[in-house]
Amino acid sequence: MTKTRSLTTAAIALVVGVGAATFTCLQAPAAQAQQLWTQRKGPAFDQGQPLSFGHFRDLAKRLSPSVVNVQVTKTLRPAGGEPSSPFDLFFGPHRRHMLEREQQGAGTGFIIHKDGLILTNNHVIEGADEVSVTLLDEREFRAKVLGADPATDVALIKIDAKGLTPAPLGNSKALEVGEWVMAIGNPFGLSHTVTTGIVSAKGRKQVRPDERLRYKDFIQTDASINPGNSGGPLINVSGEVVGINSAIFGRQNVGVGFAIPINIAKELVPALRKHGAPQRSWIGVGIQEVTPQIAAAFGLDKPRGALINRVWEDGPGDEAGVRRGDVIVRFNERPIEHVDDLPWLASTAGIGAEVPAVVLREGKERKVTIKLRQMPGSLGDADEAERSPERTDRSHGALGLTVTPLTSSTAQAYRLDGDTTGVVVTDVDHGSPAHRGGLQRGDIVLELDNKPVTGVQGFAKQIKAMRKGRSMRLLVRRRGGRSLFVALKKP
Repeated sequence: MTKTRSLTTAAIALVVGVGAATFTCLQAPAAQAQQLWTQRKGPAFDQGQPLSFGHFRDLAKRLSPSVVNVQVTKTLRPAGGEPSSPFDLFFGPHRRHMLEREQQGAGTGFIIHKDGLILTNNHVIEGADEVSVTLLDEREFRAKVLGADPATDVALIKIDAKGLTPAPLGNSKALEVGEWVMAIGNPFGLSHTVTTGIVSAKGRKQVRPDERLRYKDFIQTDASINPGNSGGPLINVSGEVVGINSAIFGRQNVGVGFAIPINIAKELVPALRKHGAPQRSWIGVGIQEVTPQIAAAFGLDKPRGALINRVWEDGPGDEAGVRRGDVIVRFNERPIEHVDDLPWLASTAGIGAEVPAVVLREGKERKVTIKLRQMPGSLGDADEAERSPERTDRSHGALGLTVTPLTSSTAQAYRLDGDTTGVVVTDVDHGSPAHRGGLQRGDIVLELDNKPVTGVQGFAKQIKAMRKGRSMRLLVRRRGGRSLFVALKKP
């Protein structure tokens, strides 16, 4: 399958897995935020007026001084730790120093404030030992990284310079599909390259160039962007930055590029400048997509909302009365049509906010109020459990899966209580109902239709008792400690 790629020219590794089960909130005081970037002066361009090439020429002249070339230097070091050979013992750190090598990369950024604040991508500057910035007039400055957020791929850097030209930031929410846009960047090291195109789509949530991205709402454009454009501005016809160019589809430009909406960056700038990272609050629930199969299994009229597959004990959701199996359909007076709608809505609510929500439980709507609080620390993935097939496997041919008993060592590795019962999926037949429903080898089935799975024999009896054609919902625990629901239909 073709994947999206980030647009730096350096081969700096980006992908580090994070659990998608915990969602967070940002604190971004609007009054403070308005002082940290420039806004457009004068009226916006009348979309009803015809566009000329002279208009793009004027925009390029006006905004090119705001765009910068970002160069990064990173030292690649061999793995540390204890000496592994007599040569290590003899030469010590000097030998390891000889193996170090320097790697350079380049991307783009744009000035948002006359004091030297510059926005770019996190993946452009991540892990860099040194960051420098070159302006259109060829002045070069050492840059300081003020803050970065891998969850959105946004970074804020700063230079000490005079006579800077900030680019005004617009409103990406007001952007419409079909509008003309312009990109300025440094593809392949070709400084200040200008291209134009249109907004091809908005709200692209399935695009994930970095596994750490939790908040995905990309603007898609056919304006030509290539490696080196990362961190550069996507500009509307009024001369406002509406996006940060971040990824392309495939290995080369094919007219499908993606930009982070500038409204996301505006929410982040105050916290990045003050704290170096977003100050996040915690909902304390895990969520997953409501597929058509899951909607049928839960008795929903259509696939919508965010299905809660885990509730952290004593967390905000738990205290609000939210339960595993609830479907959040409204949050803070906004509808949740898709699972990806919830994280960013929550991220703008603020630490300590009491947020109204509506959940579907057993087909009925229930109102809850969730008091968000600061995340109590990292909820990282658990180590993968070591599993060995046992002779007590049992195959369920109609569903296309084979299961084995849950051992105490496997339960511990999956962050389960010692007295938890269930079965481990050891095989899934390709094209079977289990495969189509999303079951994977290594999943632990804990519940079937809200009833605990007591073991291999008990699981078999539960399936046998169900009538053909009925949808069933399985609660499973996946590697890394993530819980989710899987819906199957008995053939």
